[in-house]
Amino acid sequence: MATINKLGNIVARCPYCDGSKSTFECSPTGRELGAVTVSIRDRYQSSQMIPIQFRLYRCAGCGAGALARIKMMGHGRGFPEDIWGLLEFYPEAKERLPVPDDVPDGILNEFREAELCTEAQCYRSAAAMFRSVLDKTLRANGYKTKELRDLKSQIDAAAGDGVITQARQKRAHDEVRVLGNDVLHDEWHEVKAEDVEATHHYTQRILEDFYDDRPSVLALLQKAGRTPDEHKKNEPAKA
Repeated sequence: MATINKLGNIVARCPYCDGSKSTFECSPTGRELGAVTVSIRDRYQSSQMIPIQFRLYRCAGCGAGALARIKMMGHGRGFPEDIWGLLEFYPEAKERLPVPDDVPDGILNEFREAELCTEAQCYRSAAAMFRSVLDKTLRANGYKTKELRDLKSQIDAAAGDGVITQARQKRAHDEVRVLGNDVLHDEWHEVKAEDVEATHHYTQRILEDFYDDRPSVLALLQKAGRTPDEHKKNEPAKA
C-alpha cells in the first residue's frame, strides 16, 4: 500500500518496475511536476470544506508518471508541511507473485491479468479471473472429461490423484471456486480486497503444485490415467 513521507514523496509498488517498491518524487529536478488544490465538501459534515490536492509524481526508478490524491489540513503551511494524509495513488502495483517457469503462457497471462484487475480495484473481475485460472489449469492437466464436467469434481479428482493436498483442495473450493462462482452466478455483492488477496495467493500455490516439479506431476497424472496437454500434443493424428 502506498505511503507518503514527510518530504511529500510516496513509496509504492511501481507497475512499470515489475511491481517492485520505488520512491515516487513530486520534485525530481527541484521543481514541482504540478499540483491542483480544490475544496470539497465533507461527506459527513456538510458544513465543512476539505482541501484536496491532486499532485503529479514520477518514479525514481523508471521515470513513469503517477497521480496522488492528498488530503490537506488547510492550515496554510504549504506542501508538504500541510499534509493530512494520502487518500489515493495511481497507478500502484499490488504484490505480483512468482509462478513456476513451466506454467503455460495462456494460464500465466490469465493469472497476470487477474493481478491487473486487483491493482485496478476491480475485485469482482479479479475473483472471476482467478477462478478461470484454476479452471484452465485443471483442464490443461486432463481433468476436463465427460465424467468430470464441473470444477468441483475436477478439484476433488486432483486431490484424489495426489497432485494437490487435502488442505489445498479445501482452499481451492473455499477461496477460489466458491468466490468466483458467487461473482459469475449470484446477485451482485461487494467483493473485498482481502478476499481477493486470499484467492490470489491460493491460485498461485495451486500453480506451484502443478508446475513447480513438472516431471513428478506428469508421472502422477500418467498413473491416474489423465492426459495433460503435453501428452495430447504428442499423440499421433487420427486418420
